[in-house]
Amino acid sequence: MRTLAAMLVLMLTGIAHAEPTFRVSIADGLVDHPVSGRLVVYLVDESSAINEPPSAAPFFSDPQPMLGVDAQAWRPGETVVVGEGAERFPVSGIEPGRYRAQAVLDRHQLNSRWDREAGNLYSGIVRFTLAEGGSPEISLRLDEIVEEPGLPRAEGVEYRALQSKLLSDARGEAVAISAGVIAPIGYDPERRYPVVYEVPGFGGDHTMAADRARELARVRPTSPMGRLARSAFWIVLDPEGPNGHHLFLDSRANGPVGRALVEEIVPTIDQLYPTIAEPAARMLRGHSSGGWTVVHLALAYPETFGGAWSGAPDPLDFRAFQAVNIYEDDNMYTDADGEPRPSYTDASGIVRMTIAEENAMETVLGPLNTAAQQWDSWQAAFGPVDEAGRPARLYDERTGAIDRGVAERYRRADLAERVRRDPGRVGRV
Repeated sequence: MRTLAAMLVLMLTGIAHAEPTFRVSIADGLVDHPVSGRLVVYLVDESSAINEPPSAAPFFSDPQPMLGVDAQAWRPGETVVVGEGAERFPVSGIEPGRYRAQAVLDRHQLNSRWDREAGNLYSGIVRFTLAEGGSPEISLRLDEIVEEPGLPRAEGVEYRALQSKLLSDARGEAVAISAGVIAPIGYDPERRYPVVYEVPGFGGDHTMAADRARELARVRPTSPMGRLARSAFWIVLDPEGPNGHHLFLDSRANGPVGRALVEEIVPTIDQLYPTIAEPAARMLRGHSSGGWTVVHLALAYPETFGGAWSGAPDPLDFRAFQAVNIYEDDNMYTDADGEPRPSYTDASGIVRMTIAEENAMETVLGPLNTAAQQWDSWQAAFGPVDEAGRPARLYDERTGAIDRGVAERYRRADLAERVRRDPGRVGRV
C-alpha cells in the first residue's frame, strides 16, 4: 500500500521522473586511510552545448543536475550510494536523457573550487542513458587525486604567503593571506613606488597575477595603463577562505580578515618592497565581489587606502540585494506576486537561472551555508553565525523566506547604510 500511495503522489504532482543511483568507490591505493567530505555527483546533459567536464559546474547559463551527500570515514573498498535521500538539483528530479557523470569528494571544503585543494578525490567521466521510468545504477570510481596546485609563472611576478596572527588566533590554526606581487616594468630598486591592490571577483585568487602581468606587459607604454605598469607595484590578493570569497570584511564566520589586511599584510608589503607607505599612494581595484570589497575597504580604512576603482560590485545597498529588499521583502526566491526572482539573465534578457535554482545547487554542494559559493559567501561575510557556529541563514534555503531578525543584522555591512549613517565622514549618497 505504501508503494502504491507513493506512486499516486508522484503521478499527481507530475514529477514521476526516472531516478538514477550512483555507486561510488575509491580506487585501490589512492588513499591508505578513511576519508570524509562532501561527495557530489555532477551531471551534464549530452544535448547541452557544455563541453567542459561535469565537475566544472555550476554552469550558470545552463544549470545542470547534481546530487550530494556527506561521506564519513569512507574506507577504500567500500561503496557510497548517492541516490534516494541525496540533496539534488533540480529538486523535482532528473529529466530522461543521455548524460555524462563525474564524482568528486571535497575532503577539506576550504575553497570555493574543489580542484584547488590538494588531496581531494575525483573520478573519470562515465556516460549513461536515463530512460523514462528507468532507475539505472551507475558505478563511479574515484581514481584521481588533486595535487598541490602549481603557481603560474610570468616575468616580474612573485608569490607571497603572508602569515596573519590575527586570523591564526581567530581560527586556532596557522593562516596566511597569499598575494601575487607584480614588480613595476623597468623596476628600479633605488626608487619608491605606489601600490595598486587588486581584489579578484568570486572564484579568483592571487594566481591571477600572472595573467595581469602579461596584460600589463602588452599594453602601449605611453597609454594610461602602460604608464601605471611602469610606476607602481601591482598586488593581486587572495580573497578565498573556508566560506568562499570573504570580501575582506570582518565577520564572525570569517574572522578579522579586513583588520588582517590593513594591520598585517599592507605593513608587511611595505617592509618587503620599496613602496610609498602613505594612503595617497595606495589604490584599490576590484570587480564583482572584488568590486564590493574595494568600496568597503576605501570606506572603512581611509587612513590606509587613498581610493578605489570598482567594477560591477556585489550589492552596495541591501535594499537592492540583487532584486530583493532584504529589510522589507518577505521572500528571497519569489516576488510579491509569487513570481520567481531571476539570478542570472543573459544579454538578450532571458532568465537562465533563478535565485531559488542557484541556492538549490549550493545546497547540493554544501547544505546549511557550507558550500563556499556566492550566496553562502555573502551570508558568511555579511551576517552573524548560528548556534553551531555556521553562517546564519538570511533566508530558508528551501522556501526562500527571509529571517527579518538576521536581515537587521546585515545593516552593519550595508555600504549605502554606512554612508547614510555617517555622510560627514564618507560622503553623500
